[in-house]
Amino acid sequence: MRTLLAFSALLLIGCGDDSTTEQDLAVADLAGADHAVSAGDLASGDAGNMATLKLENYLSWCTVTVNGGSGSTTATQTLTFATGAVVNLGGDKANSTFVWGYWRGTAGDTTAAHDTAMTTTVTMSGNKTVQACCPFASSPSTPCPDPT
Repeated sequence: MRTLLAFSALLLIGCGDDSTTEQDLAVADLAGADHAVSAGDLASGDAGNMATLKLENYLSWCTVTVNGGSGSTTATQTLTFATGAVVNLGGDKANSTFVWGYWRGTAGDTTAAHDTAMTTTVTMSGNKTVQACCPFASSPSTPCPDPT
């Protein structure tokens, strides 16, 4: 399906005149995109159709992945997605000092225990903040503070 969408977008772009605009390139890029883009990458795109995901990895104690990408222990990532996109998240402990705890702000975060699944999603219906929490293995029930 993704291949068909990408091919259709490229075919539509090819049906125009010989000039390719930055907006054409952004549309072609979004046709098969499952990955975030930085705000600066969309030169003339409609910012009203984009939403920001602030992904907080509390004190870098977790390894997180976004849409199957490489794992990262970065404390805060700011990512941009098309409004309505479903973002796949994966989490695990950064090393043996920690244990996987939970997610806050995801589709599965529906109880006081939060989302304890290591893989989850967030639907970008607007700007969102998601937190990954991996407490010390020696005190696994210690909660992380609220996201900022």
